[in-house]
Amino acid sequence: MNNLKTNIFFRSNYLILAIISLIVLIVTFFVSNLNLGFEMKSAIFLATIFVYLSLFTMFYALQKRWADKLRLENECRLAETEIADRLLALEEAGEFFSASLKFPEMFRLISSRVKELIPFSTCALFFIDEKKANLKIVCVVGENAEKLLNYETDFDKGLAGKTFLGQATRHEEKLLSDRFVIPEVGLKGLETGLAVPLFQNGEVFGVLTLYGNKEINFDENSIQLIETVATRVAPLFLSSMAFERSVTNALTDALTNLPNERAFFLVLENQIAESERNPETRPLTVLTIDIKNFTGLNQKFGHATGDQMLAFTADIIKGQLRQMDFLSRSRGDEFLAVLPTSSETIALEIIERIKKQFNIFPFEISAEEKNHLQLNFGTASFGKDGETANQLLQRASLRKQQMKSGHNNKVLWFSKEYVK
Repeated sequence: MNNLKTNIFFRSNYLILAIISLIVLIVTFFVSNLNLGFEMKSAIFLATIFVYLSLFTMFYALQKRWADKLRLENECRLAETEIADRLLALEEAGEFFSASLKFPEMFRLISSRVKELIPFSTCALFFIDEKKANLKIVCVVGENAEKLLNYETDFDKGLAGKTFLGQATRHEEKLLSDRFVIPEVGLKGLETGLAVPLFQNGEVFGVLTLYGNKEINFDENSIQLIETVATRVAPLFLSSMAFERSVTNALTDALTNLPNERAFFLVLENQIAESERNPETRPLTVLTIDIKNFTGLNQKFGHATGDQMLAFTADIIKGQLRQMDFLSRSRGDEFLAVLPTSSETIALEIIERIKKQFNIFPFEISAEEKNHLQLNFGTASFGKDGETANQLLQRASLRKQQMKSGHNNKVLWFSKEYVK
């Protein structure tokens, strides 16, 4: 449509100039044949040339002005198209990966797409807690990211808090309100901030905040863009959180908050693959653990106390494992642990450490009664006792049963050729 208007405009100008040129020629012809003096004819010729040049200059200026206007309109249209394409790419990428990426990875993907639209130094995502008392940075990328992650503030303070409370986009130079609530180390090098609320069913559930250094300025265009972006990314964040929550629930034991048996097998399979690739440097041990006489204790003190006993046991065991170790709850009072890079010797040291903690810390049944819980242990090592997850778990369970049969709390080790 614009090209059609441009062609019509230019053709009209050329036609008008052609008509004016023809008129000038006709006037010149008639003036040359009039019975006038030389000075009069010269004056008329000069006036005609002046008018012709003036009209030509005027049309040239109009044409240039029209061309500049069209160029600006095309540039704006191209910019709008590029922004629309990037917004669409952002939404499509989010929809595609929201059910396959963990939430932090999803956030990094979205923030990288946002940066293509609005340059920033740091991007932080604030979520409100269930009590609506605090805002917490749950994800952050860019400058000072490690210093800002997991930072909490009152929901009505700072740039994010004011945005949450006012339910409207806020732009703040010098970050004056944030400097009262966020440590200086977290804002080092940052000069300006732009925060936008994220809505779900008309209620704010979080705040997306962009921070810029001295080389970045947020303008009115940035404000309009961040508001458009917020409407696109809010559903993506919610979808990703819902997916991660469903995965977590599917792999988590509700009573102890430990991973469940399904998660145990996923981790164990992965660790077995690592040990298969590096059998000399990647030993692997599996532990099976349960509480001695748990059934009797559960019947004597009740199921509520039994549940507390399981949670207490989970906390004590987890506290004595190494950071790389993986503890899960199976069925009843049974716990399963994967000990990567652990030899038989290291596994026995960990078992002794766990036993010692249970001797130190009794389980409080009531204010008047305490009980020092005792555990049964079974172990199995990759290679020596089996090469598959099921084989290792069966060997460890067998040794635990042997321990229960009365071997004075000693773990019995059998070569796999004797254990069928």
